[in-house]
Amino acid sequence: MSGSENERRPKRSNSCDGQEKISYLPEEVLCHILSRISFKEAVRTSILGTRWKDLWAVMPNLEFDFKSMYYPNGRRSDSKEKLNEYMNFVERGLILRDGLNIKKFVLSCFEVSDFPSIYAWICNAITCNVQELDVRISVHPYAQLPWSLLTCKTLVVLKLSGRFVLNVPTNIYLPSLTILHLRSLVYLDDISVRKLFSSCPILEELEVVRSDWDNVRCFIVKVPSLRRLSLCFDPVSSEFKDCRRHKIMVDTPNLEYLKLCDHVSEAFLFNNLPYLVEADLDVQLPHMSSVFHSIFVRRVIELLARISSVKTLSLSSALFIIFMQVLGFFLGDDLPTFDNLVHLKLGIDRTQDWYWLPNLLVSSPKLEVLHFEEGLVDVKNPDDYDRHFRSMPSEVPECLLVCLKSIEICKFVGKADEVKLIKYFLKNATVLVNMTIRCHCLNVVWNIREKLLVIQDDLCKSPRGSSACQIKFIV
Repeated sequence: MSGSENERRPKRSNSCDGQEKISYLPEEVLCHILSRISFKEAVRTSILGTRWKDLWAVMPNLEFDFKSMYYPNGRRSDSKEKLNEYMNFVERGLILRDGLNIKKFVLSCFEVSDFPSIYAWICNAITCNVQELDVRISVHPYAQLPWSLLTCKTLVVLKLSGRFVLNVPTNIYLPSLTILHLRSLVYLDDISVRKLFSSCPILEELEVVRSDWDNVRCFIVKVPSLRRLSLCFDPVSSEFKDCRRHKIMVDTPNLEYLKLCDHVSEAFLFNNLPYLVEADLDVQLPHMSSVFHSIFVRRVIELLARISSVKTLSLSSALFIIFMQVLGFFLGDDLPTFDNLVHLKLGIDRTQDWYWLPNLLVSSPKLEVLHFEEGLVDVKNPDDYDRHFRSMPSEVPECLLVCLKSIEICKFVGKADEVKLIKYFLKNATVLVNMTIRCHCLNVVWNIREKLLVIQDDLCKSPRGSSACQIKFIV
């Protein structure tokens, strides 16, 4: 071959050389490279060549999320064709896996109705010693989970969402499980719930979202190792009329975080919470309840007393009605003192116009951060609001004089009572450092922007009890 012919031959690009060199790396190295990107992107590498074609199937994590794989932008078309493609893809991936251990297995597809396939896929993951299993399926009408799932020794994380029937076997035991999330499941009875939780000796995090149809009256959580607990029972249907007396019983001596959103239960029995640091409460008397208001209010006060050692507390709008009833039933002195509370987050008082706020501030002598995360007034139009806030007491609560350093108010619309309360805080909070006011996002639509700017100037000129106080006004 002549020299001129060699000169005319196109040179191979460095990128092609690099691609070939990567392809010859050991399989475990290639899998490690793929683990650094999303599962969807890893699947796309199958077009790079023969070596890459099925490599995604031996990755430690298999995440079959129908929506993110086929409809990442939310648009849907040819759903039946895509669904068949999805099911074939899952099936092929597990066949290629050929029993190789799985670290994380995600199965998310609310369009799948072929439960026998789902059942088989879950069983397949279990035989592969899966450590984290996340199944989100819309099952109609109901479907039972494989019993092998509830005796899997390798499971560390289990997340189930869908109308699965939890029929607990007698030999249930999950020795490695530390995180358990359950959403919209159906339980055989109260006992099945207790058996499930008691079979998890090292469980640290439990999150349960209950449905209208879950078939449990007394929900008991007795887990000594538990550190985080989230319970939500707020029926989707407005016609929920189950008049059975629901109650919650919790015995978790090592709990550090509690979230309770319950608009159905009539009683809350919490024991052994010496290490609780943070609580988020949203409870109200059920519409169909036969319990007297005074009894329910007393139960809520007892619950507050049980969690009074927290450092961070979030209270919902529904609780404010109960606080008002506390005062109405002459139980004001029974409001517990939150001796360790430093951060208080509040919903919005829709009916009583912050009548109870002074009592809560008095009960929080070490409060440092106060956050009105839903605003001070509940308005769909600023012209609709015509109530008046209760006047703050002449004797300033201790926390304002000693330790309150930060106040944040959201959805500000410029009502006279809002301004009055802000000025009260500015004047009496003697160690306040930050006052943040976030105006309602619809202020331009409501044509109140200019009014808010005038209020901003007025507040900046208002007397301040703390020389270090800075006002941040966000329009």
